[in-house]
Amino acid sequence: MEGSLVETHSILEAGSVVPPGRRIPTGELWAGNPAKFVRALTHEETLEIPKLAVAINDLSKSHFSEFLPYSTVYLEVEKLKKSFGISI
Repeated sequence: MEGSLVETHSILEAGSVVPPGRRIPTGELWAGNPAKFVRALTHEETLEIPKLAVAINDLSKSHFSEFLPYSTVYLEVEKLKKSFGISI
């Protein structure tokens, strides 16, 4: 939220909400709504953060349509039009 800060080498669990003005310090794991401190990250976990970020980004690409504000039927129609060479 506005005014909150998540520092480098920290993890905020999915679905968590950081209240305005809250700072998530380096090397900590936070979760919940509102987000609360869970535990300090191990050195090994902080080294894995870049790999985890890439994996999450790749996974999000395969699920992006689940969060569209409209039906995904539109996307299927566009695919069909393209496969039949229809341009409207």
